[in-house]
Amino acid sequence: MLPLVVLAFIFANHFNIVGMGEDFSKNLGVNYSLVLFAGLSIAAMITAGIVVTAGTIPYIGLIVPNIVSMFKGDRIKSNLIDTALFGAIFVLVCDMAGRRIMYPYEIPVNLTVGILGSIIFIMLLIKRLNPVKGARQSS
Repeated sequence: MLPLVVLAFIFANHFNIVGMGEDFSKNLGVNYSLVLFAGLSIAAMITAGIVVTAGTIPYIGLIVPNIVSMFKGDRIKSNLIDTALFGAIFVLVCDMAGRRIMYPYEIPVNLTVGILGSIIFIMLLIKRLNPVKGARQSS
């Protein structure tokens, strides 16, 4: 999986351009279909390898990248390392919490991540749906 992660990191700028749309990509000289297919293939292979190795962990691919992009913006290449580190820390904290909540028993990490992830996801939705309070509205 490491070669696939390195490949995703190398071509992250191209994936960022493709994310802006087909016309934008073609204007910058990027082969939209090829880069889109390559990006989806690389992401699918990395995801398959991780699911086979660690199992399914709910919400991790949904909330962690959104939280990182809220603070750092939408540049894929600069967010890859931060997303990986924050995701690892988030899973580690959930695992430690799952081991401590009902000591000496353990709560599975996917249950802990699912509960905490759903709470965070709902908070993210509410934050995006509600406009900033105190901001002036033009009439």
